[in-house]
Amino acid sequence: MNSSDPFYYNEFQHLFDDLYVPLCRFALKFLNNTSLAEDVVQDTFVYLWENRNRLSFSDGINQYLFTTVKNKSLNILQKKFIKSVSILPNDKEIMTIGSKQPTAQELLECKELEKILEDALNCLPEKCRIIFSMKRFANMTNNEIAKKLNISVKTVEAQTTIAIKKLTTYVTNHWNNSSLILFNLLLQKKN
Repeated sequence: MNSSDPFYYNEFQHLFDDLYVPLCRFALKFLNNTSLAEDVVQDTFVYLWENRNRLSFSDGINQYLFTTVKNKSLNILQKKFIKSVSILPNDKEIMTIGSKQPTAQELLECKELEKILEDALNCLPEKCRIIFSMKRFANMTNNEIAKKLNISVKTVEAQTTIAIKKLTTYVTNHWNNSSLILFNLLLQKKN
């Protein structure tokens, strides 16, 4: 697309019309939530429009859009995971364990754990990260994931196991804290 072309807006509209539904279906595979999937696709198109003069598409614009939608979807799932595992001040499970008001040390540890979890998720191989994200954050069953990704249930199970082992190892190696037991409990609770 060339922004100096007088039909640029029409080309963009045509691209949107052609790819909006397929991109929403693609995002839905990861997020298992129609509203979130639509938000991701709309955000992607808004970003494309606002940055049309700065972006380049070496692999083609369709590839760019699908890759962007996938990455945005995985980022949403990662944030859900980090929030679900973190030691948050208003978390009812944590409040029964400790004091109602977190200490400065607890808040610092929470931030540290969030960063480590984000790094750990980003270190997973792509297929493993996708499957783990769909299972843990979109609450999809092994059968649903297998069907959506056109893979076997055994592959889903194996990739989930690999993800749990790698995440546990990463966190164990990067976070020396007694709350590691809590992390393991939260990570394992949906098996």
